[in-house]
Amino acid sequence: METGKTLRGGAHLVFDAVDGVTHIVEGMYRNIAAGAWPLGEAPEGSAPGIAGFVHRAIRKVNGVSRSGLDIALRRFSSQLDSLAPPGPNREAIIAALNGVCGDHLARTGNPLAIPMRLRVGLPGQGDCSGKPGGRLLIAVHGLSMNDREWTWQNHNHIETLARQQGFTPVYVTYNSGKHISWNGRELSAALAALVASWPGPVQSITFVGFSMGGLVARSAMHVAQEEAQGWLERVDKAVYIGTPHHGAVMERGGFWLQKILTYSPYTAPFALLGRIRSDGITDLRHGNLRDDDWQHHDAHSDNADYRVPTPLPRNIEHFAIAATLSKKSGERAGRLLGDGLVHPSSATGRHGNPQYDLALEPDHTQILYDLSHLAMLRDPRVTDQLTAWLGKVH
Repeated sequence: METGKTLRGGAHLVFDAVDGVTHIVEGMYRNIAAGAWPLGEAPEGSAPGIAGFVHRAIRKVNGVSRSGLDIALRRFSSQLDSLAPPGPNREAIIAALNGVCGDHLARTGNPLAIPMRLRVGLPGQGDCSGKPGGRLLIAVHGLSMNDREWTWQNHNHIETLARQQGFTPVYVTYNSGKHISWNGRELSAALAALVASWPGPVQSITFVGFSMGGLVARSAMHVAQEEAQGWLERVDKAVYIGTPHHGAVMERGGFWLQKILTYSPYTAPFALLGRIRSDGITDLRHGNLRDDDWQHHDAHSDNADYRVPTPLPRNIEHFAIAATLSKKSGERAGRLLGDGLVHPSSATGRHGNPQYDLALEPDHTQILYDLSHLAMLRDPRVTDQLTAWLGKVH
């Protein structure tokens, strides 16, 4: 992302943060002045007296400063771009911001919001012409990541598969703070356009989704199924690596921490910090895929699972790789934490309710021991399993 846009987006975010902090501090003044009981609902409205005047003044100055700085940064954006060209560290930071508050960035038109885009990588060595081949490997990254972060400690599962098996990799980049269903819809449209413009026949489409990326891939396939989009007929296989099909442990903990803060008027203002969690993050609590899974309730105040059962598309081979911190089967740490973020039962699609169970075949799932969530991106056991499932070109 260009330096001018980065600075403008960063400035917008800082001014938004000042507004947010001002709201929290004013809430504390208001609740203390009201003499509220330690437990119960917090008073509403502005802070009284001089405190209310000061906070209104802060908001006004903040708004004027925002407008003035934005005009200046727009005017000198081209000069800023030439002085400091973008680099991988900047892109990684922007991707992380999108994971945390990408929904806010998109709603406010912030230049830091990442658009959905596809990047075609180098074709595999099996394609001697050097041109994009017809076997597409769609790589969908996880929360707070971008397409470059498939490379982890000088290893990239996707590039390895492309070299060994003749795939043409297509890397997806998206705003992981937006609802998974929105990203799924955008990915479905992007793949339809890609197939329509591909320089040759598309023989097959294979998905590899890491963490949230697996849910985005499933959502895209659901949209294509509902809209009868032709690209879905070319999908032969989908592999989900550490994907929280039935939710992630850490997001459930985040919900309860935020909820506890609302029980006292004196901590209620800080509960607003918990609401900073993006729509994409709250979707990970149960593994939401569709608009109907989230749009009829407030995920910040209601912990119930409203998902509509969404079976895996038929005529496609589905595979799942899970990890656990346990060194062997049955250890307590692995049962409680899984890979630190996702439990193996969620990553392999198992559920006590048959309507939600993904019913993956036993030989289509693999649990790897003594392995954390992010370490799955560099572990050779993951590469070996991908190679075994996706097969070689003959």
